[in-house]
Amino acid sequence: MSSPGVFKWPSLLVVMRHAQSEANLHRERLDRADSPETHVHIATRDVDVPLTDEGRRQAGETGRDLSSQFGPFDAVYVSPYRRTRDTAELVVAALQPRPPCIIEERIREREFGVLEGLTRRGVRQLHPEEVERKQRVGKYYYRPPGGESYPDVNLRVHSLLGTLVRENAGQRILVVTHSVVVLSFRRLLERLDEDKVLELDRHDEPKNASLSVYASVAGETGGSGLLLREWNRTPWSAGAGRLASV
Repeated sequence: MSSPGVFKWPSLLVVMRHAQSEANLHRERLDRADSPETHVHIATRDVDVPLTDEGRRQAGETGRDLSSQFGPFDAVYVSPYRRTRDTAELVVAALQPRPPCIIEERIREREFGVLEGLTRRGVRQLHPEEVERKQRVGKYYYRPPGGESYPDVNLRVHSLLGTLVRENAGQRILVVTHSVVVLSFRRLLERLDEDKVLELDRHDEPKNASLSVYASVAGETGGSGLLLREWNRTPWSAGAGRLASV
């Protein structure tokens, strides 16, 4: 393990999106079929959506990759949603020694308010006024009624980064979270602007069970001190991982 006296930040920070969930699979099928359905019909609350069998496979393979490529971790921060907790459990089972898991609400899924559980068609049919408002405000700053905007998510991730500096300096940390939260880490750690975040969202969004790997520079105090080494690494697929353009 690294000495906290040498590092301001964690020496290694790996941010992982949860593996494939039942909602992911169902939504993808509806989109591909251009279905007339207005809702993604899942029998549970969003917080309770489980992984698919494929998702469990993804998580297990990613855990083995983390163990072989990055070695031991000091702690794992996990969103309280079932799909992230189940992902983390399968990943941690492959790590030796087994690190403690910390359930952390600040990295929960973005809240979608009245739009939760709707398909794209459902949003257009049931809330056309929100479609118009989103177009006017822009996707980054748009906050659905009862939900959150990207900057709202950034605020809670910013708070967690302060915790990592105070409690995990010099440590090797894994975060298991959701797609928008992964983008929020990039926004904050790399000082990305609105256009860059939305470009990633459109063309290179975090894949299921993907890894974003940051390494710290000993003695670095400027900026975040964390440099992106890999983005959207998917150890469970044939074309796993690529070096980041930094």
